[in-house]
Amino acid sequence: MTIQISVVIWTILCFLLLMLILHFLLFQPVLKMLDQRRERIQNAAAKKAAYEKLEQEYAAMLEEKRTAFLEQQRKQKKAELESIRSEGKERLEAANDERLHKVDQYRAKAEAECTELLTVLSQRADELAVSFAESLVKE
Repeated sequence: MTIQISVVIWTILCFLLLMLILHFLLFQPVLKMLDQRRERIQNAAAKKAAYEKLEQEYAAMLEEKRTAFLEQQRKQKKAELESIRSEGKERLEAANDERLHKVDQYRAKAEAECTELLTVLSQRADELAVSFAESLVKE
């Protein structure tokens, strides 16, 4: 077996030509596609980080608004409760005043009736005493 230089040169030239063709038709587009893919992945990672940061900011803002809303609701309910308490207290005081007024009226009426009864009893006692004295004098 003899080595032919022309075959070796042609083989090397064909190999180099094949490498050149592959380089331009396959390797460069594949490398370009890989670079683009890497760039898209990096952009997606950057967007993901930005979205996560934005999500944290929105979560913090939402928590702040929720806390403020709950505090406002608590204050409003406390004010309503105070209003209901004061209204109940006023009604209770009004009812107590009305009851005291009625008690005073009943007391005054009872005292008047007692005075009237005492007057009537006193008159009856006087009449009985007079009639007893008259019956003693007649005998």
